[in-house]
Amino acid sequence: MSAPSSPTPTVAVDKWIGVVAGVVAPTTVITGLCYYFGFVSARAYFAYFGVDTESFHYSTADYVLRSVSVLYPALVIALVVACALFAIRVYGWRALREVGDSRLAHRAGWAAIVTGAILTALAVLGVVAPRFSVLRSTVLIPVVLAAGALLTVAGSEALAALRSRDTPRSATSAQRSVWMFAGVAIVLASFWLTNIFADWYGQLQAQRTAADLWDRETVVTLDTTEPLFAPRNLVLETPLGTQPGQRFTHRYECLRTLVVRPDRWVLVPARWTVENGYSLIIPIDDSSRVSLTKLDGLSDNKEATKWESPWQCPEIAPL
Repeated sequence: MSAPSSPTPTVAVDKWIGVVAGVVAPTTVITGLCYYFGFVSARAYFAYFGVDTESFHYSTADYVLRSVSVLYPALVIALVVACALFAIRVYGWRALREVGDSRLAHRAGWAAIVTGAILTALAVLGVVAPRFSVLRSTVLIPVVLAAGALLTVAGSEALAALRSRDTPRSATSAQRSVWMFAGVAIVLASFWLTNIFADWYGQLQAQRTAADLWDRETVVTLDTTEPLFAPRNLVLETPLGTQPGQRFTHRYECLRTLVVRPDRWVLVPARWTVENGYSLIIPIDDSSRVSLTKLDGLSDNKEATKWESPWQCPEIAPL
């Protein structure tokens, strides 16, 4: 009698491929989501300043890092909602089993299913034919879609609990179909809502950055070999002359950093506003020289308030 043969190398390789695929696939999905929501947030942030992210070549790692501040509150909210739904399901089953097979409970279950179906239909109509939809807000559509899916599941679960209050039964094919539909709808709604939140968060961060430009203590001085024709009400320009051996001929002050990259910087004026938006994308090469200076107490200069001062920035105003 021959001894049992050991597993072939092909079987072992297939097993390891399955293990690696089980790890790599979720990681790829998570990285893709982080990249996407980081891109949405960054695009909204820089669009507020009139700058395209392609102009300074943001990398995948930059977008993924920016997504952390976007996805963290979204994940916290998702965790809280999941815990609340789990608690409602557990205690709801207990309450339905104690109530018994009453007509009111059956009506409530069917009412939840019908209401969920109507809300889902309204959400789908808002996507397919927005002209005829009663949902005019882009935020309401995913909210209504998620609410419809949850109500449908709640009604289905309530009816299942009433039918099996004495002896637990396995889920029927209809219940599985409802769960699958609800899962797809909730994933789509969550993706949509997170996309809206990422865009809103990027704009909010841009507004905060713009509000802090005037009082920022790290100021930028830019020297160039050619004139930039910057608006004089926003940027102070000083000719440096054309002395022998002097490469830079123009100096620009009252600037703040918006983006710092190894090969280029994005600068905006301290008095930047939506009405007077101006930005500079400066390549870091022999044609420019950037210097940074930290000045404590710029916000304490009463002669250089943002809206009343005739100066372009507080650092050039007299103390």
